[in-house]
Amino acid sequence: MKLALAATLLCVVLIVAPLLVALPPVRQTPAMLAAARAAGALAPFLSAVAAILAAWRLWRARTWRAAAVLCLAALCAVLSRIHLLEWVFAGARGAETASMAAFHDIRDSDMVLGVVIEGRSRAYPVRYLAYHHMLNDRLGSTALLPTY
Repeated sequence: MKLALAATLLCVVLIVAPLLVALPPVRQTPAMLAAARAAGALAPFLSAVAAILAAWRLWRARTWRAAAVLCLAALCAVLSRIHLLEWVFAGARGAETASMAAFHDIRDSDMVLGVVIEGRSRAYPVRYLAYHHMLNDRLGSTALLPTY
């Protein structure tokens, strides 16, 4: 029982770690991002092992504790296969564009990400990208994914 519980709790940590690293107050380092990526890659495998261990333990012991560990392990198995950061930081879609003269909410001091492709240009205010972190867009025939 202890092995199944430990594997399940480790799965919870592996699933939550990438979310904690993505929080805005966290100062991200290359090592921290690599560890979060490794945790996300390891979580599906370990969650499957934890679910198998918990199911085996429930089959042998038939206790409510074993059932609870199996439920948590099964939840981890599902969550580890979902990219949770895409839910937290969903990309904006269907953005409306306007000329700079018609855009009244932009200030001279606002930072923008600028793109020029084949003589056409687009500016993305960082203030707006800061919420969604990315925007699926198209400039002419070129697909763009400005991100901040």
